[in-house]
Amino acid sequence: MINRMSAFALLAVLLVASLPSRAGGSDIALPAGFGQATFNTLVEELGTAVAYNSVAPAESMGITGFDIGVVIGSVDLDATVWDPVVSDNSAPSSLIVPKLIVRKGLPFGVDLGVSYVSIPDSNVTIMGGEIRKSLLEGSTVMPAISLSLHTSSLSGVDDLDISTYGIDVGISKGFAMFTPYASVGLIWLDGSENTTLLTLQDYDDSMTRSSVGVKIGFMPIMSLTLQADMAETNSYNMKLSLDF
Repeated sequence: MINRMSAFALLAVLLVASLPSRAGGSDIALPAGFGQATFNTLVEELGTAVAYNSVAPAESMGITGFDIGVVIGSVDLDATVWDPVVSDNSAPSSLIVPKLIVRKGLPFGVDLGVSYVSIPDSNVTIMGGEIRKSLLEGSTVMPAISLSLHTSSLSGVDDLDISTYGIDVGISKGFAMFTPYASVGLIWLDGSENTTLLTLQDYDDSMTRSSVGVKIGFMPIMSLTLQADMAETNSYNMKLSLDF
């Protein structure tokens, strides 16, 4: 009981620490003269942050499984694209993405997940969801394999709409307290601008995203997951979660 209470307290502290201060220095708005090619790159890079990412192995959680996790992610940025669109005209080299993810196991090897993102000092919020089906249950000798369908959308930015849809195939295999895993999939991006200053065309594209990671169970109900994602823009994630 003490370990569980300590784990919840630590998770709560990390969640509060990851919430934005809302100074607004990184609010996103599209300026007059913003070009089509630059807009396309902006959609690709922000779409990487928007796309749903469970930061988890392929194994099914089981009908009684429940997971709540706090993720701190980092997405590489092109400053020449981002400097003109942030309110203080000084974009960082990487976008910090704090995320809350909740996942629940259901019958027949199905897991459902939802995520909420609020990027610090900006007007960016993101909601996403996932349904995952186990294709092969893991065992002491066999890996787990899963298929995931997911979607997400950007909100809070008046000048910009971005939605993503994706499919991933994942594989994982546990060894004692370590569960290394990998996945590969496709993400479809839909981006459009909503200003009276610009007449940019909508940008719709797809990209391949591959991921490698490891989940480390260091307490009976607590784990740490480290993951790297390779796509048009690379990203890196660390998740502390309670799973029981």
